Amino acid sequence: MSGCSTRRPRLLSRREPDERGATAVLVALITTLVLLTISAFAIDLGMQRAGARDMQAVADLVALDMGRLIDGRTRAEIEAGDGDKPSASTQLSWSLSNNDDNTVGDTPTIAAFWVEVDEDGDFPEAGGIPVQVAAGEAPNGVVVRAGTDVAFAFAGVTGVPSGDVERSAVATAEESACFSIGSYAARLNTSNSALLNAILGGILGGGINLNAVSYQGLLTADVSLLDIALELGLGSVDELLSSNINAGTLLIAAANVLQADGGVSDVNVLNMVAAQLGGPSINVGDLVSAEPGSGAAETATINVLDLLAGTVLIANGTNAISIPGLTANLPLLGTNLTTSLSLIEKARTRCGRRGGTAETAQVALSIDGSPVSMPSVLGLSVSADTEVALSVASARGTLTDIICGSETPSDPSGEDVQVTSGVAGASIYSRVAVSGTVAGSGALGGLLNGLTSLLGSVVSVQINGTVGLRVSTGDPSTVKTAQIRVPNNPSDWDEPIELGSGDLGINTASVTTVPNPPVLTITAKNILGLNVSLNAGQIAGIITNLTSSLTSQVLNPVVTSVNDTLLSPLFDLLGVSVGGADVWGQRPYCSNPVLVG
Repeated sequence: MSGCSTRRPRLLSRREPDERGATAVLVALITTLVLLTISAFAIDLGMQRAGARDMQAVADLVALDMGRLIDGRTRAEIEAGDGDKPSASTQLSWSLSNNDDNTVGDTPTIAAFWVEVDEDGDFPEAGGIPVQVAAGEAPNGVVVRAGTDVAFAFAGVTGVPSGDVERSAVATAEESACFSIGSYAARLNTSNSALLNAILGGILGGGINLNAVSYQGLLTADVSLLDIALELGLGSVDELLSSNINAGTLLIAAANVLQADGGVSDVNVLNMVAAQLGGPSINVGDLVSAEPGSGAAETATINVLDLLAGTVLIANGTNAISIPGLTANLPLLGTNLTTSLSLIEKARTRCGRRGGTAETAQVALSIDGSPVSMPSVLGLSVSADTEVALSVASARGTLTDIICGSETPSDPSGEDVQVTSGVAGASIYSRVAVSGTVAGSGALGGLLNGLTSLLGSVVSVQINGTVGLRVSTGDPSTVKTAQIRVPNNPSDWDEPIELGSGDLGINTASVTTVPNPPVLTITAKNILGLNVSLNAGQIAGIITNLTSSLTSQVLNPVVTSVNDTLLSPLFDLLGVSVGGADVWGQRPYCSNPVLVG
């Protein structure tokens, strides 16, 4: 048996049981729980963010609604409300009910604070709470805070049942206003209505003959720009002012608006002018200018006569007008009598925020002719050609401030308009031809006045040649401010603030000879008919006395007539004065809310 080997049995080892399967299950479970928690947080955080977004929208919309109550009233008045506007609490509840549909979270809580907002959109706070203005002060802004509580869907997982969100918005009332500078209606009377009729008739080619009575109904009639826009099928004043519209159609639309208000005579005048005007188109923004979106423009009105005259003048453009009738009351005549008037109309009315401008018309007038009758001056035969010239640059008004008050003596409403007057100048030049002999004690004494050395030796003076006489006046540009405070100054919005010191009249206190000295042949003779030698001083004295007589008898009548029948009516018609212009305000629009924060 020794050669036999024995097989040792192989021992089979048995693996001990381990926990790898259990660990995998545990890891999966933990991972699931972590992911579930993260997802729950993410979902709930998303809900909270959705709630915050909704509250911001609510705060914005409510702030705009509350901002419409800011109109110059005090905080106490806003909170109490009046017959026209609801109380602050009523407005707040109404606005919230209109804007809280389908918001995430509980019913929103809302609060409004009436504050003073600076140019940067900041307002005072104390402890994180907006500080309201005093009850007797007028706020210019409102802070609205909207909040809600958002219930979390996974409160059981996260342990957080809900989350609060709050958002705020700041709104201010953007102020805007309309003002006008110069007006055809302001000082219209029998004298300048004839002038206006001549101007309009000159543009329209005749066929129109209106007088002060015809214009009377237009003087006090105002028409709403919005009503005209709607009559023309336009949706807003902004659309009207940006449109090119047939001039006749514009006047007919205004006539229809007036007819609805019972202004029959006004309608007839507008329709007559519209028919005569024909078909040129005008940009209405050349008549009234406005800042787009200006709340004041939507409530603005325009005087009907200003609308009529402005439309006709704008349709005429820069064309010079030949108006023979303009000289009807001047002591001038002749086959060569010519009249040329250039009246370039500007947008006299402006609506918008501070900084907007309006301008009066730019005028250039020239008249050439001869005096109706020429007197004998110192026994000399006299003839003359006369030139009248007037130039008036546009006066410009700039809106510098808007005052939103309660329109009481202690708290007026108003505007400040800075007026830069246009440079104005007027002149009359007469080229007077003289010929003949001055003799006789009366005439000779006038010619030799002050020349005592010649009085005993000279018995006659022969004069031939021409004397150019020029008188002129000018008004440099000045800057003044019209402070409109209703009801203190003026008492009502229909009344203007008049800046300036009257019309640009010409006087003969200072007469210039052109050329100087004039081109004259002067010969003095003694009783024997012999020439008397004259020195330079004596010749100058004779020219001075001759110029004085020509000024008195030839130039003065023309100057007086030009002042009385032309310049004064024209300045009144344009609504401008020396160093200023007439300025009208319209009630400011003080509740056009905008978000500033």
